[in-house]
Amino acid sequence: MISDGPSEAEKGLLPRDVLRRRVASGVFFVGSWGVVNLVVGFLGSIALARMLQPRDFGIIAIGATLTMFATSLSDGGIASGLIRREEEPLRAELRTALGLQLSITGALAAAAAFVAALFGSSGLVVAFMMLALPLAALQAPARVVLTRAVRLREVASVEGIATLAYYGWAVGGVLAGLGVWALATGVVFKALASTVGMIAVSRVGAIRPSLRGARELRPVIAFGVRFQGVSLAGVLREQGLNAGVGIIGGVSTLGLFSLARRLLELPVLLFEPLHRVSFPFMTHVLAAREDPARLIERGIAISAAASGLVLCATAAASPELVPGLFGEQWREAGLIVPWICAGLLVAGPLSVAAVGFLYARGEPSVVLHAILLHTVLLYAVAFSLLPVVGPAAIGMGSCAGAIVDAAIMARALSARTTARPLRSLLPVLAIAALAGLAGTALSSTAEPGLAAAAIGALAAGGIYLAALAIFRLDTMREVARLLRQALRNGLAGERPLPAGTAG
Repeated sequence: MISDGPSEAEKGLLPRDVLRRRVASGVFFVGSWGVVNLVVGFLGSIALARMLQPRDFGIIAIGATLTMFATSLSDGGIASGLIRREEEPLRAELRTALGLQLSITGALAAAAAFVAALFGSSGLVVAFMMLALPLAALQAPARVVLTRAVRLREVASVEGIATLAYYGWAVGGVLAGLGVWALATGVVFKALASTVGMIAVSRVGAIRPSLRGARELRPVIAFGVRFQGVSLAGVLREQGLNAGVGIIGGVSTLGLFSLARRLLELPVLLFEPLHRVSFPFMTHVLAAREDPARLIERGIAISAAASGLVLCATAAASPELVPGLFGEQWREAGLIVPWICAGLLVAGPLSVAAVGFLYARGEPSVVLHAILLHTVLLYAVAFSLLPVVGPAAIGMGSCAGAIVDAAIMARALSARTTARPLRSLLPVLAIAALAGLAGTALSSTAEPGLAAAAIGALAAGGIYLAALAIFRLDTMREVARLLRQALRNGLAGERPLPAGTAG
């Protein structure tokens, strides 16, 4: 529901039982759609790769990179500023936010399209893809309303269906003879489908963009600029890492790293649902003036325990799994994975709790500081060791950066709450490290190949679960309880809200 003026319940806080149900449902749908999109993307990429030339994919990659950079520069985080604010946004404020968003994305899309069009037919393909920017911007008010109300079930479903629509359009277009234009028009179609879906499920109706009232939104815009700095810093870090690896190690090393990163998409997906629900959930908790310490400690313990099983098993299996699946020429990619798994286990659980909390407090600059220091250490370790130890240096740098990231996040949480984040993380981290090392050792005693990878994964996973049951049984039960709640609330329909409740 969108307020047209000050209401009796200005903050529009959800009742705690409704908030918990929506958080659990959001975890289920974000995770489920993430797996579906991962599988569909993998199969769709195989199908498209068999029908198109590498040059076609290169053109789309250029367009995707430009779109990503333009989105990072244009979003401004205005939507996030409205999400974290205690008061519900007025309709006039949503109109202003939409007007600002469209103005910036439209200008950037036009500039990028003009430059791209100078490069002939390939440039025209990239220029056309820029239409996706203003189209996606139209969904900003709907996203604000849905995220503030923690209706991530709807958000994840619309995003998932839009991804399916893209691959359906792209594959169908290639079969119809459109070639690379099938992918370019698919990008625009996906943005349109996502926007229409978000507006429909949010029930915000038609909102006309306006630039009136921009001055009154200056606090929101100021937060948004800092918020978007985090996104831009993350994008630049990844692009800089790719460039550095390619320059120092060569294209082959970059290819090894790309494969390793693709293999890590599933483990990374473990943190995505919790990341998505953390920000809106913490916004409600802080607006209700509740002490978040226990929730933070519980979130860290649960995310560490849940991710530890997959990460330690993946780390133990990857040195033999990669060459067993893809060939001996890819062996060094398997040596990158364990280090990145270790980094994810160190920083992932703390990031899940801290980032949402800091955003809700209006302190994205702390997150930006962590990213910058992470980047410095990542580059220093990876680029200096790459000529010495080979591709594994990339994983070592990632792990070093993650440790710095985790230290900053833990300190930020301890300074702002009574939570003791490391107390929740370190026991699970120690169990996962020992299990991963034991699994790796057992794997090395077997004949190289897939059998050795299976031995490593099963040994690491078994040792991890046994140790967790002995030393952290309460956490293990919490994970099981959360999974049951997520499944139950995800499969159940949305219950009607109490009368007078916003959202």
